[in-house]
Amino acid sequence: MGAKLLRAGWLARPANRVDVANASRWPNKTRPAGAGLATKSKLSHSLVASVLALGLALAGCSPSGSAGHATLPLEDMSYTLADASNITVSQFDFGEGNLLNSLGVAVPCPLDGIVAAPEGAGPYPLIVVFHGLRRVQNVYDTVYDGFDYLVQQLAAEGYVAIAYNVNIEYESFKFGESDLYDWAYQVYQQQMALLERANQGQESGHGIPLEGKIDFSQVHYLGHSRGGEMADQLYRYEQAAGLDRIRSIIRVTTATLVIDEPYPDVPTGLILSEFDGDTPEAGQLVYDEIRAETGRTAPASVVYLRGGNHAFFNRTFTRDEATSFNNRLTREQQENFLLHYAAAFYAVYAGGQPPFGIWDSTRPQPVTMFGFAVTASSFTPPSPTLLEVSQAGAAQATTSGGAAVDYLLKTFDDGVFFNHPGGTSNDGELPLYRLRWSGPDGKARWPVSDLSGYAALTLYVAVDSSDPANPPGTSQSFTVSLTDNQSRVNSVLIPHGTSALAWHDGKVLTVDNFDLPDLLVWDGFMPLGALRIPLTLFDAVDLASVSELAITFDQTQSGAVMLSGVYLEGRGP
Repeated sequence: MGAKLLRAGWLARPANRVDVANASRWPNKTRPAGAGLATKSKLSHSLVASVLALGLALAGCSPSGSAGHATLPLEDMSYTLADASNITVSQFDFGEGNLLNSLGVAVPCPLDGIVAAPEGAGPYPLIVVFHGLRRVQNVYDTVYDGFDYLVQQLAAEGYVAIAYNVNIEYESFKFGESDLYDWAYQVYQQQMALLERANQGQESGHGIPLEGKIDFSQVHYLGHSRGGEMADQLYRYEQAAGLDRIRSIIRVTTATLVIDEPYPDVPTGLILSEFDGDTPEAGQLVYDEIRAETGRTAPASVVYLRGGNHAFFNRTFTRDEATSFNNRLTREQQENFLLHYAAAFYAVYAGGQPPFGIWDSTRPQPVTMFGFAVTASSFTPPSPTLLEVSQAGAAQATTSGGAAVDYLLKTFDDGVFFNHPGGTSNDGELPLYRLRWSGPDGKARWPVSDLSGYAALTLYVAVDSSDPANPPGTSQSFTVSLTDNQSRVNSVLIPHGTSALAWHDGKVLTVDNFDLPDLLVWDGFMPLGALRIPLTLFDAVDLASVSELAITFDQTQSGAVMLSGVYLEGRGP
């Protein structure tokens, strides 16, 4: 029993990868000459100036407000981490807890873990980190300490952070059966009770001062792999116990729990990795199903991390799942991404900072986050559907100039290999429009109506990299227009380089289907992404009397894009 102190300051402050390129993003603050990321304000956007200039040249137009033409800015999302060099991570061990199986037999329940806290008096929000399943010799092996770098940084950001042993949940087949993470919840209850005693000054076994440090009305979860679905289910247990204290959930390369219950209605962030041999579709499926839920009040987001690896977020996971060494991220890079993502997420949903970057419904989705290539999607309720994908909707579309709109319910049919990792139901079916064009003047149009009162127009889209109409390795570009009842037209160029219209590597493979004909499948993913267009860019039309939405394929000679819906998002000014 007792605690041991891990060496303070082992984690060097990560180098800032992105400089602020636009001082106007610093309201009421003066940016020091030569400064990079924010020194007084941690939140910033930066324009990818060269790509934007290219987009303006292609469109032959200027930014919003001039003659009904605009270009969607391409932005990076950046965040400056706090200095964690003085934060101590303490490893603790309270011996065996109390856990019985269904036969009343004691089950090994080690109560060990790591914890870190800010240096100030508090109280601070509590972040609980749940590790995933890794092959271990016994339940006493440590997996939680693979997140010591994260626990340390979160403490530097102003939170008490704890990661502890949940191996018993994954090894339960040796001792009986845990029903829907029931054992994990029992361990959680005992760990929380120990923290409450420490917060009251009744024990010091955690190895660092915790008296008065923790605000138990502000608890946040972060789970990796199966720890992500564990976090989801523990939220339900907390709600059933009448404890309304879980404020947000981050799920990193998460598994998904098959249960007919709504997802937690708290701010939710999901991270997917490009190279994921364990749970390649689960996180995207969770997001798609959350997006399809009715009555949700909390925002949700998903980030597809290019070059990411399922294992490299936890230092005790050693398997390298990368299938390509051209764009794979190193372990250090993935840790750097998670540190920035978690710190930025909690700045908004635990620290009270205004939403920014991916979570700001008044701005375009970022092309990169913290210097890393991503495909980002999010929605902020209310988010009504403006254009629902259906057979009838396809018939309503008006096309011209070599453009076509086809309705597809399933992929891999009729030579369509589009592979979005997820869907809107357990069978993976996903209604889609295939927008295909040949020539520089194709157009698809749909009747729409009142768009006023919202912050953004969002197209949920992806390039179909398997379609020969798309030039290999090339992103797509087109123009989105709104026409009002006074016949005024406002066009927004979507330039090359948006994350939602990025090219995704892959190839068609032949798969043995036993006695049936061989299957042709796409080796790789083409995740749908949110192409978010702030409605402030359509300032030349009356949004309350819009009559038509049009997509004009005037930037490339040919292409094929999948569209899963068009939504309105957030409340406007």
